[in-house]
Amino acid sequence: MKSRHPLAALGAFCVTLLVALPAAAQTPSADELVAKNLAARGGQEKLQSLNTMKMVGNVTFQGMDMPMTLVTKRPNKMRQQLTVQGQEVVQAFDGQTVWAQNPMLGPGAQPVEGPQADMIKTQALFDGPLLGYKDRGDTLEVVGEAQVDGAKAWKLKLSRKDGRTMHIFLDAETGLERQMSATMEQNGMTMEVDTIFSDYQPVEGVPVARSVRTLIGGQQMGGLKVTSVEYNVPVEDTAFVMPPK
Repeated sequence: MKSRHPLAALGAFCVTLLVALPAAAQTPSADELVAKNLAARGGQEKLQSLNTMKMVGNVTFQGMDMPMTLVTKRPNKMRQQLTVQGQEVVQAFDGQTVWAQNPMLGPGAQPVEGPQADMIKTQALFDGPLLGYKDRGDTLEVVGEAQVDGAKAWKLKLSRKDGRTMHIFLDAETGLERQMSATMEQNGMTMEVDTIFSDYQPVEGVPVARSVRTLIGGQQMGGLKVTSVEYNVPVEDTAFVMPPK
């Protein structure tokens, strides 16, 4: 019986080893991750059946506890109301104009521009920044693996049509959002703002993060605890329009 060539034996050993080892994890494409996220959130048909959302919770910031009501309406209207030291502070977007009303800074409502307005517009996207990104002229790419609160996630870079960028971290197992990160310039300073989502619970078949933390420069600055969520509540468009001065 002829002996096998050493290289042939080595080749056979490598093939055996490859079969025995588990397959290496492949990096999913951006579209695969978006599809997994869509499925995790209930699917296209379910999400399209939702036209409004009302969220009630409590915001903590710098030692203060502030009741909050957030109302959003498809496709991109948003109104957030906080009770701060007994006074109502409002931030809103009617699809065209971002505005705010803060009695502690002066009477009447004022338009909001710049980075703060950009963040509010992103928050106002009813289906979030991932779904329909191509229709908005945005691009999406997978950066690679990451860790969020000790869990494996896929990090994506979303480049907006207007030049802004943000990073979105999707849980590798569930496909749900674990973190969103963006830079914001204010008073000549550039700050990294991270929003971290956890404690997902279903509401009418749609998972909702009941706990949200906000970090600025890596330091936790505030948090949100959601107490209730309702979908398809009647909301007039006038609720989002800036009141006359």
